[in-house]
Amino acid sequence: MQRSPSSQLSINQLTNSLLECILKEQHGSIKFDIIKKFQENINNSEIHQFIFQLCYIYYVTGNNHLEEFLKKYGLMNSSNYYRLEWTLKALSEDSKCFPIPDYFAKFFTLMKHEYVNKGLTNTNSREDYFQDMYLIKEARANYQDRQDQLIFNLIEQSLRLKSIEIEERKQQMIAFLKKINQNINYLWQITSQGGITIPFNHGLIDSYLVVHILDDEFTCFNTAKRVPYKIIVETIDPSELELIKKAVEIYQNSSDIQELNPFYDIEKEMKSIAQLKILQQYDIDELKKLALKKVEFHLNPENQKIRRKPRDKDIYASSTNCTSIWGEDWNETQSRIRKSSQFGHLKTYQIRQIIIKGGDDLRNELLIMQMIKKIKEIFEKHKLDIFLRPYDIILTSPNSGILEFIPNTVSIDKIKRDYQDYTLKQFYENFFDCFSEAQTNFLQSLAGYSLICYLFQLKDRHNGNILIDNQGHIIHIDFGFVLTLTPGNLGFETAPFKLIEEYEELLDGKGSYFHNYFQTLIFKGLMALQQEIDEILNFVKIMNFSPKHNLLVSLEKFKIEDFRKRFMEKCSLEQLYENVQNIVKESSNSWTTTLYDYFQFKTNTIYY
Repeated sequence: MQRSPSSQLSINQLTNSLLECILKEQHGSIKFDIIKKFQENINNSEIHQFIFQLCYIYYVTGNNHLEEFLKKYGLMNSSNYYRLEWTLKALSEDSKCFPIPDYFAKFFTLMKHEYVNKGLTNTNSREDYFQDMYLIKEARANYQDRQDQLIFNLIEQSLRLKSIEIEERKQQMIAFLKKINQNINYLWQITSQGGITIPFNHGLIDSYLVVHILDDEFTCFNTAKRVPYKIIVETIDPSELELIKKAVEIYQNSSDIQELNPFYDIEKEMKSIAQLKILQQYDIDELKKLALKKVEFHLNPENQKIRRKPRDKDIYASSTNCTSIWGEDWNETQSRIRKSSQFGHLKTYQIRQIIIKGGDDLRNELLIMQMIKKIKEIFEKHKLDIFLRPYDIILTSPNSGILEFIPNTVSIDKIKRDYQDYTLKQFYENFFDCFSEAQTNFLQSLAGYSLICYLFQLKDRHNGNILIDNQGHIIHIDFGFVLTLTPGNLGFETAPFKLIEEYEELLDGKGSYFHNYFQTLIFKGLMALQQEIDEILNFVKIMNFSPKHNLLVSLEKFKIEDFRKRFMEKCSLEQLYENVQNIVKESSNSWTTTLYDYFQFKTNTIYY
């Protein structure tokens, strides 16, 4: 979907106009002409990025015009419908909120009813196959139930895997994915669709129907409380369903299908897991003792043996024998899979890597990712050589979601585990064909993510949450601890951003050309952001305009005035550059950053 040529305002600007109208009217009536402009731009793909904010505004105001727009949007196609339904669910199912407004609950129920009884504006489905209207409605209802159950099972698997022995997880995952594929195939017989709908916001957006999951290509990531996992899915545009014909086997009766796990209330379990990350408390004095021990640890070479402390390994399954630390190049993987796929001949065919995650509140991360995408656009607009790699986050509930996996990446944790004798610079020198190019990519991406960490007070920056791609860029993931949140309320990681000794060594040391260029990029980045600051603030303003209805824990103690000050708008250019030098100096080899790395190594065996 392309932006309408008649559109004069971006969706960001339209949303800001909507917010200004609400604040002016004390949350009262929203002028219809603003909603009309949204309706005129309903085919603009940028709207997908703001459904989170628009649903929240409706949650607070209950405005009838906005409700009609959301209804029209949701009934356009299956992707829009589930993007809307899951967002409504993510905003409504939260025990710390006040009683859900009646209109909000009724709208959620209404959408499910409308989907079954009236169908979608652009069905792109096989409804004509069923002919009779009663059978069509039954097929729609069947799809709703089966779709919900399939998504539920995919999410629940990330929690269930934790209770399965490490040695048995690979075979269990293969069996599980085969069962999911059988049920996807079964959709062809009992519903109006032929796959799982996942409302992607990247790639070919209309290619959202998952018709197959590779059962021999997955990774299970072992963490303390859950096992999120990566899978590879094949997707198509529903308009090509009829072209598949007999590409998939239509099961003749339900006895051929392995039953999916029944629904049960996993929201409480997922919520308790998510809250553990925030509520855990640690002994500060004990951590300071660890910091002192760290000095002795490095002075005594014999202690390096401690670094081989075992931990539960991630589980990998792949049909290739690639030995590269990054694995098989993603372009080669896509080509290999497409050649052997029964769907590979279709024009809208796409192969996607996604992470399924239960037990994490991804709403805070979604808000930050929206702003990172906007910041990336600003850097590109101002032609700055600053690298950021946003990724897609799809909410499925308040405590679960689907994330885009960034291809051709490896965590610094894995690099340090596999090559314990290498510094980061030595790794770059040995693993990149052109060191100078990789070093430049590292610098440009370090500048970008240093700005992100500084502006959003991003915490939990251990090496499991920092990736390096096969071009040398550094990429941060997992933005659960931002703004006012810190892991376990420790208050560590007090530096503006992570700038450890190894990073500065890779920049050729303090005072070098690369180190100075790094500071210059941060300076130029802040200058660009100052000119576009309102575009960034719109996202957080909307989610924070009604404090009594706040749904995001990261905004509970948030003050937008303090956030704006970090952009240093009122500084002269000389003062701004001096301030940049100061935050770089403050970040350089900070003991609180080093201590947190050491703490994560001692408690979770995350290498540094």
